[in-house]
Amino acid sequence: MLAIAALLSLATAGVLLLTGQAVPQLAAHLAFALGTMPLILAAMTYFVPVLTRSGAAGGATRWPPLLALAGGAVAVFSFATDFSPMLLSLAAALGGFAALSLGAWTLHRARRMFGPRHRGLDWYLGALGFLLLALLAVLLMPAFPAQRNALRLFHLHANLLGFVGLTALGTLQVLLPTCLGEADRDAALRLRRDLKWALAGALLVAIGASALLPPSVSAMAPALALLGAALYGMVVLRMLLAWYFRFGKGLLQWHGAAPSLATATLGLLGMLALGAAHGAGWLPARPAVAGFVIAFLLPLVSGAASHLLPVWLRPGVQGPWHQALRARLCRWGGVRGLLLLLIGLAIAVS
Repeated sequence: MLAIAALLSLATAGVLLLTGQAVPQLAAHLAFALGTMPLILAAMTYFVPVLTRSGAAGGATRWPPLLALAGGAVAVFSFATDFSPMLLSLAAALGGFAALSLGAWTLHRARRMFGPRHRGLDWYLGALGFLLLALLAVLLMPAFPAQRNALRLFHLHANLLGFVGLTALGTLQVLLPTCLGEADRDAALRLRRDLKWALAGALLVAIGASALLPPSVSAMAPALALLGAALYGMVVLRMLLAWYFRFGKGLLQWHGAAPSLATATLGLLGMLALGAAHGAGWLPARPAVAGFVIAFLLPLVSGAASHLLPVWLRPGVQGPWHQALRARLCRWGGVRGLLLLLIGLAIAVS
């Protein structure tokens, strides 16, 4: 349900951003708060038991994604009506409680697991930490009105690169080889080695782009954001190069989920470069948000959902029904991902 809702929300937000039929804040929260955040939390409840080699998630884990969905709906309603700070604070509180609950459950599963800890869990915990920081920025806005714009920018970048980006990078290291039916022996090493650079990069971009610094060092903000983008981009580029040398032509197919996931990763790398250009004053900000949705999120969510929906709809042993449905969902996945990538990047530079 949340996968379908996310795809509809992302597509609608893309149309609204392109046509200008709604304020950008409404379209952005439709894409991220109502569509992406609940889906990510729900996907974590599926992947955490896999990473901890434990049983399936219980019924209690349905509540964090639903709380996030409720918070996203409240945020969208606020921007669609009178832009109430009270409603935005309520939305942030609901999302924060959802993130805290899921983080506590993840740590509980990790402590009880047998064998070594899978490093993918650390990427999820880092992503949830960035989500909490982003939502804290919303709660602080009424108390610090002079810093509202800086907190808004921190909220935006901490969400995009910290919450969404870290979740995607941590998941793709495992999911893309699974989609190809192959193994990536170096994925565990990259997950362990690159997390610190991704965390530092996302934090530096969020702080530098928002200029949340003491006045004495505020002039360093652009340099910090550029350094953060370089560190983050290094992680993405290293993953792409490893995929290219290991899987080669498997990423260049007309059909399949893997080509769509690969183009989404290219979209993330492209948006990092365009974000640096925006920071230098060469590109406007609003098209970049639409580009991020279309070039990165849409191929990411559509590719992941194409592969995972059959498992989610009928858990258990995979059979002919799963294979047939996955083949239908993944048909033209490579073409779809490439078109979304090109359209998104073209919009971002327009």
